[in-house]
Amino acid sequence: MKFYIRPKHFARYRSFKIRDESQGELFKIKGKFLLNMRLLTMKDMNGQILYIAKKQPSLSIYRVYDILNEKGESIAKIQRSFGIFRPKYTVTLDERTLELKGAIHQHTFAIIEEGNELATLRKDTFDFGEAYEVTVLSEKRPLLHLFLTVVIDQLNHERKKFNV
Repeated sequence: MKFYIRPKHFARYRSFKIRDESQGELFKIKGKFLLNMRLLTMKDMNGQILYIAKKQPSLSIYRVYDILNEKGESIAKIQRSFGIFRPKYTVTLDERTLELKGAIHQHTFAIIEEGNELATLRKDTFDFGEAYEVTVLSEKRPLLHLFLTVVIDQLNHERKKFNV
């Protein structure tokens, strides 16, 4: 499945829409960044919450985000840690650690489990303009893998913007 996000909204604002190949709106991402409480919420077009990324309270400069389902149960974690030349993220899902490969800072990377790509993100120019293309290859929980990819890229935008 392929999804598209226009970078004009993706990079500058905390709220944007995820579209299909025909540019029909499928999902909304809304961010809240108040008093160091960081949230990203993925909703369908009817306003039903699908997933939430919520920052865990910590004194560390490296952030840990819980990924919650619609019931508020933690189903995954994303942790940013020290990387000399590029940001380093660790994704834990169902007691498994997923790998990230590619150039995260250039918005071209893949989430990989045991050598198999689950989702990829790349920034490119298409016939409808410049956009991020997220390709989800996993048949098991594709919307979760879409959300994980979007959250990692949004965390990378936040890291560059606020230098954290």
